[in-house]
Amino acid sequence: MPFLILLAGGAVLGLVGIFVRLAAAAGVGPFAAAFWRMALATPLLVAWAWSARRAGATTPPSGGSGVLLPGWSTPALIVLAAGAFAGDLILYHLGLHWSTVANATLESNMAPVVVVLALWALTGVAPRPLFVVALLAALAGALLVIGVHWGEHRVLLGDLCGSVSALFYAAYQIGVQQARQRLGTLTLMAWVSAGATLVLLPFAWFEGDFWPHALRAWLWLGGLALLVQIGGQVVIAHAVKHLHPARASIGLLVHCVREMAPPV
Repeated sequence: MPFLILLAGGAVLGLVGIFVRLAAAAGVGPFAAAFWRMALATPLLVAWAWSARRAGATTPPSGGSGVLLPGWSTPALIVLAAGAFAGDLILYHLGLHWSTVANATLESNMAPVVVVLALWALTGVAPRPLFVVALLAALAGALLVIGVHWGEHRVLLGDLCGSVSALFYAAYQIGVQQARQRLGTLTLMAWVSAGATLVLLPFAWFEGDFWPHALRAWLWLGGLALLVQIGGQVVIAHAVKHLHPARASIGLLVHCVREMAPPV
């Protein structure tokens, strides 16, 4: 069941590239889109977590998939998740801005490669040979997609941003998965969203046009906050507690497949 929940959340994340592009068409820059996604979602998550706690609907975390970072305190894991997520959004949104939705999404979702290598370093347990072959094939496919735009410097820069965002997305996944061993879903996501909002604020402010002017821009940003951040990331954070980080990371590729379906 947790894996099916993860897949559902990943499918919702497939909307992010579309909403960011629509917001850009309405005059919202990549940093501003990332900031408002988090800023609009944060008070709703805080209120939801607070009301759930008041109603006694929260339960202590139990039955997780294991601790990989035993020396990390809970605040440190929250800082890791929030900072990594903000970095992922900055680079991924730049990738969406300069490259295609399909390219940026594919590149950002090479996070499983990073997660598997990180787990190998943390646990000393090497991945299965078939798993390594699959990851190498995925990397080769990503290089073929990027190679099509080799002569287009702007697109290549976007592809580079999308690729580097995978590092941050992998760190975010590990941070959330580990913090979920200690915190409930709503509490964790409220903290992560608030932290990411603070990190993204200076980027959005100095980008210019901080406040969206068109009503349709607010609609697309509201979609990012409600559907993607709350409807997608919260569901994923609930599921990853019960899954191995490598399996969870691969499961999230579902939203990459969703984005790759139509040509953009």
